[in-house]
Amino acid sequence: MNYKPGLIYRFLKLYLPFVFRLYYRRFIIVGKENVPRSGPVIFAINHQNAFMDAIVVAASSPRNPWFLTRASVFGSPFVRYLLNKLQMIPIYRFRDGMTAMKRNDETLETCSQLLQHNQCILIFPEGNHDGRWALRPLQKGLARIVFATMDKTGGQTVVQIVPVGLQYENIFSAWSDLLISFGKPIRSLEYYETYKSEPGRGTSALMNEVKERISALMVDIQPAEAYEAKREAMLARPGRAANLQERLRGDQKFLAEYRPEDQQNKKQIQRANKIWCLPSALLLLPHLPALWFIRLLVNAVVKDPHWMSSIRLAAFAFGAPLVYIAVLFAFSAYFAGWQLLLIALIILPVTGIAGLWARDRCRGTSL
Repeated sequence: MNYKPGLIYRFLKLYLPFVFRLYYRRFIIVGKENVPRSGPVIFAINHQNAFMDAIVVAASSPRNPWFLTRASVFGSPFVRYLLNKLQMIPIYRFRDGMTAMKRNDETLETCSQLLQHNQCILIFPEGNHDGRWALRPLQKGLARIVFATMDKTGGQTVVQIVPVGLQYENIFSAWSDLLISFGKPIRSLEYYETYKSEPGRGTSALMNEVKERISALMVDIQPAEAYEAKREAMLARPGRAANLQERLRGDQKFLAEYRPEDQQNKKQIQRANKIWCLPSALLLLPHLPALWFIRLLVNAVVKDPHWMSSIRLAAFAFGAPLVYIAVLFAFSAYFAGWQLLLIALIILPVTGIAGLWARDRCRGTSL
């Protein structure tokens, strides 16, 4: 197996961070110093936003992780080839049938080999995605991979598990906020000692530690039956900060101290400022063809709302530039010379960001 990232992977690693900073209003990464630069590593991540979760972590990390991805997307030979180039490994679920589930032994062996060769793997311990701000029960697959790898090497391969918290302000909206927090790594060796004598207790201890570490890096609204009331009260609290780290700490403190009887359930509504509506429309005018294309593609492709952000990002990153090029090419028939391209490269990013900023104030959606 070739353990070096391919050309497509390396291109996306360079290109996507630039895209994210245009796609999100605030795109903040903290804790990168906690990611070991070498050795076997597993990223354990909360899963709210379909494929988007994997790519924002991979693009933000100093490592080049391999991804465990649901097997159903490996349909055609071309897709399978492309996903292999993107370092994706199929994982089978109960809905794929018991025969397919047996192939997870191959996946386990692949992951073990990767870790033995000091690679990095990205795993969603919850098993599937859900857009709510809540960490669901974790599956034991992560522990199986860790302990099976250590068994094969007599405990010499010490895997470090880096908890990652993704906190989206709105998974369904572009030009929203995303905080990516890399936590301090969990060393597997102390849990392996327990696992050797009591496998069940060692597995539970490791997964409980992973759960607590991820929960500390996100807004985790528990219990499920109080979710809506707590979420509405949290969003209504005065003083939610624009700084994403401060906002997360404030939200967590509010939830820790939450008492239903103290809440008046009066949502603090930021008032729209209609004076910004006309400037927003004028500034976004050059972007209408690209915005129209993105909306058309999302409406045509998206069936599960949780995939909306992933498809919109793909359209923005790879389709919108082609639309801009086509529009510039059409204008070049009337305005010859390189000056048009230079002016466009300056005007488009500035008008796009300024237009979205003005639109937030027009709608009253900015913090």
